[in-house]
Amino acid sequence: MVIKMGRKIKILISVFLIIAVVSFASGCSKEMPEIESFTVARGDIIETVSSTGRVDTADRRNYSLTQSAEVIEILKEGDTFKKGQLLIKIDDSKTILYVLQAEQNLELAKKSIDIAKINYQGALDANHVAVQLSEINTEMAIAATETAFKALENANGLSRANINAAGNAIKTAEEYLEKIKNSPLSTDTMIAQAEGNVTAAEGAYEQAKNSSKSQTDAAAGSYGQSLLNQSATYWNNINSLEMAAAQIKLMKKSIEQADIQLELSNINLELIKTELDNFQVNAPFDGMVLAANFNAGETAGPGLAAISIISNDFIIKSDINETDIIKLAAGQKAEITLDAYPGKNFTGTISRISPLAKNIAGIITYEIEILPDDEASEYLRHGLSANLNITISGTKDVLLVPVQAIYEEDGKNYADVLVGEMEVRKTEIVTGVFNYDYIEIKSGLSEGDVVVISGLEAISEAQGAGGGPFRMMR
Repeated sequence: MVIKMGRKIKILISVFLIIAVVSFASGCSKEMPEIESFTVARGDIIETVSSTGRVDTADRRNYSLTQSAEVIEILKEGDTFKKGQLLIKIDDSKTILYVLQAEQNLELAKKSIDIAKINYQGALDANHVAVQLSEINTEMAIAATETAFKALENANGLSRANINAAGNAIKTAEEYLEKIKNSPLSTDTMIAQAEGNVTAAEGAYEQAKNSSKSQTDAAAGSYGQSLLNQSATYWNNINSLEMAAAQIKLMKKSIEQADIQLELSNINLELIKTELDNFQVNAPFDGMVLAANFNAGETAGPGLAAISIISNDFIIKSDINETDIIKLAAGQKAEITLDAYPGKNFTGTISRISPLAKNIAGIITYEIEILPDDEASEYLRHGLSANLNITISGTKDVLLVPVQAIYEEDGKNYADVLVGEMEVRKTEIVTGVFNYDYIEIKSGLSEGDVVVISGLEAISEAQGAGGGPFRMMR
């Protein structure tokens, strides 16, 4: 197993590592080599990614000026400041005069709007009576139409009722005729009378239809005329209101033009005020001046950064190897120590993982950012060295042995188990999670078994040279 630089694996267990010295006095021409062994135990396996890093500011700003003017005020390198505090200011007296002029133009535009609104209200008042009269005429026409429509509905309803009644009479007469025809007691006279009833009912049905049509036609004619009257009233109202609408529209256009002029005046004023913002810089956060390239009284202008600042909020940046970065994610907790404060332990959270790789001398890394918890804030200084320890996985209360005790043959894992004092048995095992020190044993070994870590090859060589009683059970 290859251990990569910048990574340290911890195991939180208490185990006993014993060194067994096996000496063979009989049958050997010389003393046997030592072997290193381990007693299988239970414990927790915790895997972490460890790295070094540096304390950096969470925010860094460089400010260049867009105007050339004399520096009135400026903070110096190393000065501290609060959010909103003035960092640098240059002469803005000429621009202030432009602001005053723009404010006067804005006031004139506001007065123009007031005049336009007065004229508009006059147009509304002058046509108010005409509008009310149009509404009254419209309401009367609508009422007449509704009355005619109700009369039409009533005529239709009465016609349907009469026609339905006549139809039912025909049905009743026909049923009676059928009953008479099928009765053995019926006479020709009775049948003739029943047939006469059917004929009379059919005549009444036709008369009901004709009468209903006349009534509904008359009602429909009245309703149609009412609609025509309503339409005529509508168009008359439209014509009478068009003159009023035209005058109102004209006055409204005057207001719109005044509004546009007011907006232009506002824009002009804001543009000039924005220019004022270019004559000074205020702090966006609490922090410290990293560099100041001008002094008061000097002329500053575009190009060179006038002042550079850093935030009082700090983060820790670290470069993580490409093989480890895939195991990290934003939100994971990290343990932090600072070289400047031995014995002090802090915690933090991964706040960002850069998607862009760095290639330095063929080593691929990715930068991460750690946001320290509040208790670390008083100890953080820009540029301090930091050590990070990020837990990525773990398992508790499992059987484990050192990774050196496991070897692979033909795709299977094995361990050499001490049996008594003079025998070693090759045992197939199934493994689980691991770190750079220990590996989980899922099956094949039991708690208390003793496995060989190293020295077995030397014993084999010694036995080959001089013989001995040590048995290798394969």
